Amino acid sequence: MTFDSTALQSWAARLLVSWGYSDDDAAYIADTLVDANLRGVDSHGVIRLPAYHARIDAGLVVPTARPVVTREGGVIRVDAAGAPGQLAARAAVAALVEASGELGVASAVIHGSTHFGTAGYYARALAAQGKIGIVVSNSEPAVVPFGGRDAFLGTNPFAFAAPTGGDPISLDMATSTSAMGRVMVAQAAGKPIPADWGVDAEGRPTTDPQAVKALLPAGGPKGYGLAYLTEVLGGVLSGAAIASGIGNMYSDFSRPQDVGHWMLALDVERFLPFGQFTQRMDGLAADAHAIAPAPGNSQVLVPGEPEERTKAARLSAGIDLPAATIEELTLLGVASEVPFPEGDIR
Repeated sequence: MTFDSTALQSWAARLLVSWGYSDDDAAYIADTLVDANLRGVDSHGVIRLPAYHARIDAGLVVPTARPVVTREGGVIRVDAAGAPGQLAARAAVAALVEASGELGVASAVIHGSTHFGTAGYYARALAAQGKIGIVVSNSEPAVVPFGGRDAFLGTNPFAFAAPTGGDPISLDMATSTSAMGRVMVAQAAGKPIPADWGVDAEGRPTTDPQAVKALLPAGGPKGYGLAYLTEVLGGVLSGAAIASGIGNMYSDFSRPQDVGHWMLALDVERFLPFGQFTQRMDGLAADAHAIAPAPGNSQVLVPGEPEERTKAARLSAGIDLPAATIEELTLLGVASEVPFPEGDIR
């Protein structure tokens, strides 16, 4: 079934308010989730709401909690202090915009956090303020190290964004071949997955999403190395939990997750006049577009363009959700007395 994005976001916000979030906080969290759906990253969209609710019920996330921000020059530390990852990341972005505007460069670490949606959401928020933004996060073990068979590091996303004369150039990637959320989407849809996404309990590649016990690093040792760097920045440097010390979002309700994030903001104006920078960025994109496409491809795109095109299409045609996700969200709405919206069958 297909759902209008505005209706889906409005419902998610009302649902979050019923859980104890303020109107503003609920709207922000809902936006992070539906934005992921709009951009085709359904693994980080409204499918996450049941897990968010379960952690509130367990007392591990407090809707009324406020992140604690401390700053020394261009160094920012954020303690999520029981708040969800989205609100901790929002506080970090606001502090980074101010600090980088004053100093040219600023960096933030966040500890005590949870799943915060897509890393790219915050990198693009920095780009919208005239910054080059880099955002990384660690997460619970889900990926085998290169040469290993048991999960060691998380999918550990890496994102960056930079302003242009139009939509920002942006990259948001897991350092694994796939995000675990995409496996969850395949599970919900009852569809097979590519053989290079994950391994079963014996460490063998599998196309059965139900059999996946761990994911594979993207590009073998290269993805493993990037994931390790992300763990150093997001986990070790921030003071958050590391690797197996991170609580599992879906199965461990005995402790907070204590996820860590790291962000960097570069104020473009401190390095180059903003108009000159965006002109050069637009020229770089034009050069990429001018390259003849390889067989089977219609055009060379730049990072972020596929997601922007998906967003435009889904804003017009709606967001498709699998039946299993609709059923789960419908039950969640009934339990919270916030009925799930009706969709169109297409």
